[in-house]
Amino acid sequence: MSQDNKISKAVVCCGGKATRFAPISRTVPKEMLPIVDKPVIHYIVQELIDAGITDILFLIGTDRGALQHYLDEFARTVNIYFRRVALARGPADNIWHAKSFIGNDNFIIAYCDDVFFNGNPTAELIAHGAPALTVFEVPKEQAHNYGIFAGGKIVEKPQSYIGNMAAVGRYLLSPEIFSYIESEMPISGSLASSQLVNPVEICFVKQLNKIANLRAVYTKAKRFDTGTPRGLYEANRYLFEEQE
Repeated sequence: MSQDNKISKAVVCCGGKATRFAPISRTVPKEMLPIVDKPVIHYIVQELIDAGITDILFLIGTDRGALQHYLDEFARTVNIYFRRVALARGPADNIWHAKSFIGNDNFIIAYCDDVFFNGNPTAELIAHGAPALTVFEVPKEQAHNYGIFAGGKIVEKPQSYIGNMAAVGRYLLSPEIFSYIESEMPISGSLASSQLVNPVEICFVKQLNKIANLRAVYTKAKRFDTGTPRGLYEANRYLFEEQE
C-alpha cells in the first residue's frame, strides 16, 4: 500500500441509467449533458487533473460511446482507461471492478453526478490523506435527504437531526475497501466471476463505515448534483451568472 501522499489514480463511476433524464438519456449519456459549453464529465476530469491525477479509470454502463469519444480530448494530459460494467448494481459493485486497476495504491473515487466549482475537493482530500471523504454543508432542514457524516460514520438519510455535513461524491481510500465489498458478495474470486454475483445492490455506505479512522474533509467549493434535472439547471445558472 502506498504510504505517501502522492495519489495518481482515480476511478470515476459512470454506470447509472439516468432514468430521471429520460427520454434524452436513452441516446445521450447523462455525463455528456451540458453545463454551459462543456459536458458534465469535462469538469470532473479537469478537477482530477488539476489535483495531480495521472491515471483515470471510467467504469461505464451501456451506450457510453459519446462519452468515450469526448474523453479523447484529455488523452495528451492524462491516461484514460475504460471498463464496461453491464449491470447497474450500485456504486459498491461498480467500484469493485476497479480492483485490478488500483492494485496496492490509494486512490480517488469520483461520482459523475457531483460537480464542484470554485474549489477542488480532490486536491483537498489528497492534501489530507487517506482514508477520507468530502463533506459539504447542507441546510439543516434538508439534512434528512443526505448521507450525513457524524461520529466517524455515514448515516444515510437520518430520520432525526444528527448534523448537516453531507458526504458528497469524492473519496480517498485504500485498497482495503475491495475486501469489504467482496465480503458481501455470495461469489468472490476473479473479476470474471462478478457476472454471477447476486443482483441485489451492495450498500456502499455500509462498506465505508467499516473503515477505521475514516475522516471528513470539509469543502467550501460550490457543489451541484447534476444527476437531477434541477441540479443540472442550477449548475448552468450558477456558471452563467458567474460569467456575467
